Amino acid sequence: MKPKLLFSLFLLLNLSCYARSTTFKPDTQITAEQGKKLYAKEHILYPRSSIKGYKKKFDNCSFTNQYTLTQRLKMYPYSKAIKVMIVSYFGGGMPNQEIRLDSDTPAKKQLTYKQKQHYEGLVIKHKKLDYSTLIETKVLNRHQIDVLTNILFNYEYTGMRDYTLTGEAACFDPRNSVIFFDKNGKIFDHLDICFSCHRSDSASGKLNVGTECAQKFDMLTKFFIKAGIRYGSDKAVPLN
Repeated sequence: MKPKLLFSLFLLLNLSCYARSTTFKPDTQITAEQGKKLYAKEHILYPRSSIKGYKKKFDNCSFTNQYTLTQRLKMYPYSKAIKVMIVSYFGGGMPNQEIRLDSDTPAKKQLTYKQKQHYEGLVIKHKKLDYSTLIETKVLNRHQIDVLTNILFNYEYTGMRDYTLTGEAACFDPRNSVIFFDKNGKIFDHLDICFSCHRSDSASGKLNVGTECAQKFDMLTKFFIKAGIRYGSDKAVPLN
């Protein structure tokens, strides 16, 4: 391949990555409605701070109490889940795909247990969880599910709740997941969380941490630590 063509491809890849991960802020402030229309037309993300009337305090979390526990348990995925588990694992894997390692590869056979964990990350094969790659696990009881869903569903922005478009951090290296099992004991979805970069993703694309108000990830961090899942959530525990 010619050097000029290689350089052009390099620029194209880097610019596309920049466009996906960068928040574009206009020179002048806009209204929330203008921001939404521009996003729909040009797919440009405008931060909340660019909207007229914005105040930093609007980003704080406010408890709404709009959903009771009964209502929350009727929402996906809790309406389908018979068991909810939170876990931790080393990064480096691909948590939203079924990961299959080629066991015939000599180099992979020689990996130590910890190296295997680090290489694979979260492993789900045929909708079943591979516990050998996990560091910590905790099956949530009803009270803990109440606390978790309260954090996810009942905390909104203090102000400007109708405008949430913003940019995302480019990194995503999750070490923790909330895993949902159906009545047959099979995994039907999982929410993967990267506490270090404040991002989340899910296997189905239907799940996230809800409104990402300023204290949302701090609340989730405390929840995971209190439940005994410290790796990935507790900054005092070094990431290997």
